[in-house]
Amino acid sequence: MNAQQLLLFVFVPALACATMPASRQNELVRTYCTVCHTDAARNGGLSLEHFDAANPDPGVAAMLASKLKGKAMGASGKPLPDRATQDALLEALTAEGARAGEWYVTLTTGPRPLLSSSIVRAAASVASEGEPDLYRLTLTCHPGSHDGEIQLAWSPGVPPQGQPLSAVIDGGQRLEYRVEGMEKMGNGGTVMSGPGALILNADRPLPLPARTLTVSGLFPGGKVEFPFGDMPGPARQPLSSCFAAVK
Repeated sequence: MNAQQLLLFVFVPALACATMPASRQNELVRTYCTVCHTDAARNGGLSLEHFDAANPDPGVAAMLASKLKGKAMGASGKPLPDRATQDALLEALTAEGARAGEWYVTLTTGPRPLLSSSIVRAAASVASEGEPDLYRLTLTCHPGSHDGEIQLAWSPGVPPQGQPLSAVIDGGQRLEYRVEGMEKMGNGGTVMSGPGALILNADRPLPLPARTLTVSGLFPGGKVEFPFGDMPGPARQPLSSCFAAVK
């Protein structure tokens, strides 16, 4: 059976204000964004090879809108479209990302099913000219093998190498991290950038929070809280098979 993605919880943003057709959005994303955000590279923790504006993931749309505001479209190395086109794309993506602050859960079926649950939070930024830094938390779980991953991605800021950050689980257990490494843009050039994502359980087990996961320290004054108490029960139950319980 071919892989198929099912929406377990559908949060449909209001698209009445979006004037750009989904097909045109997809064309622009493929031209200017997918060159850097591929399945293989996943720069910024994002792959856009399968982006479909007709059925958008609100979190992905919100992160894309944030990157466009941060002038990331120019990283493709291709001549930019006119300002009206850029503004229309930004308007459409902003509308599609309006519900990114709620848990968005999908199940990809096939030989190796994958459950994914993500949510976006914003924090005031001192470096983005009034635009907030966005933090996207994505949990994935292969129910059959019990392999799970918790990824934190951010946009549009880029922290310095070695920047420490902390994650606090349910107001108690504190985990410390450092942001290391570089990302190479996927446009055939030599442009490098600091990382835009971090796997929180890459080198240690991470329990599934019962109430909150609080992240701070990535950017000056930046602190966000992800509300695990709001996660839908049908998502929490299968996710718990991939992560240890809070002790």
